[in-house]
Amino acid sequence: MAERSDALASDFATANGKALAFARSCTDEQWARTVPGEGWTVGVVLHHIAEGHAHGVRWLGEMASGHGVTDTAEEIDRDNAAHAARAGAVGRDETVALLQANGSRLEETLRDLSDEDLDRFAPFGPAGGRSFATGELAAVPTRHTLEHLSHAMDAAGVH
Repeated sequence: MAERSDALASDFATANGKALAFARSCTDEQWARTVPGEGWTVGVVLHHIAEGHAHGVRWLGEMASGHGVTDTAEEIDRDNAAHAARAGAVGRDETVALLQANGSRLEETLRDLSDEDLDRFAPFGPAGGRSFATGELAAVPTRHTLEHLSHAMDAAGVH
């Protein structure tokens, strides 16, 4: 195990733990509040975080293999809109379970990356196919989680 991957995984685990604690603590009223700037409810934002973890697992594997990610920014936007439409009816228990399951898989994926994997460059479709090191992408799940979580917490009046 590489020190860098362990640090990335630990940072992510901390961020996901905060998302889990917040999701568990939300009242029904907070869960249903619309998050300014997101246009989604707190529940949908939390479910989006959990779904993002699954994308992170796939994308990190594709980057570490050197094949790169072929998804485009437009496809991701379309998928996010479709996700928001279907996730509106998803409850807290299912979202918490998904945050746990996908979060554990992503943490394990991060821990398993070698220094060689982290230093491997591959094209990243969402950035117009520009080449990035896997290590650059490996830091994104933590930022993604914390940014969306902060917005959701603000909407819920928690901080």
